[in-house]
Amino acid sequence: MTPAAELLLGASALAGVAGSGAYYATYGVRAQWLGPTDWRGRTDTSAIALTFDDGPGEDTETILDALASRGLHAAFFVVGSNVRRHPRIARRIVAEGHEIGNHSFSHPLFLAQTPRQTREQLARTQSAIEDVTGVRAKLARPPYGVRTPAYFGAARALGLRVVQWSVAGLDWQPLSPERIAARVMRGTEAGAIVLLHDADSEGKRDRRATAASIPLIADGARERGLSIAPLGALLPSRIPWSVNV
Repeated sequence: MTPAAELLLGASALAGVAGSGAYYATYGVRAQWLGPTDWRGRTDTSAIALTFDDGPGEDTETILDALASRGLHAAFFVVGSNVRRHPRIARRIVAEGHEIGNHSFSHPLFLAQTPRQTREQLARTQSAIEDVTGVRAKLARPPYGVRTPAYFGAARALGLRVVQWSVAGLDWQPLSPERIAARVMRGTEAGAIVLLHDADSEGKRDRRATAASIPLIADGARERGLSIAPLGALLPSRIPWSVNV
């Protein structure tokens, strides 16, 4: 099948979800129509999880330092090309006990990818992570949170559990550490999965404000009686589909 035909096939699959439902199914963080997605953790743990997208990058180590200073663990959804570019940092993420997830190889919008391209994006990232760190990722998050039938098919084949978020720090905007932390705390409750970034997929902005927001977020959570836990500790124990690797 040609790439053009595959892209048409993907579009046809989405067309089966009518009208505004198609937009929600692909872009809606909480949508379950195309496949199972975790967007919030268990609410009985009095804990939240921090997650970071788009790295590893030049500011990832500053973020790792900030986490280590508070004894915190987070999940890093990494871009495969960045893992190849910064192998030492990727290994540090794993060595310091953080979870690592698949965030595609080149950060595309999957709505514009053929099924074959989608599979290659996830598979290449799995290989990059395993080759560099020795760990096989079990979690995935699509760039921009956008999922398609092909994305879920590829994730299923690779045994990847799709995880979105319930709170976004909006740190892709030019915000101060205080404003990032305030944005996070505004929506934080038990079971929250917090979206932050340790790199910029477009290479336009540093993440120093994000790093500086981590102590503020930790203090704000503690004041509410919440701790910061690894993402895996918050996810329900169910397995959304069988692993086929």
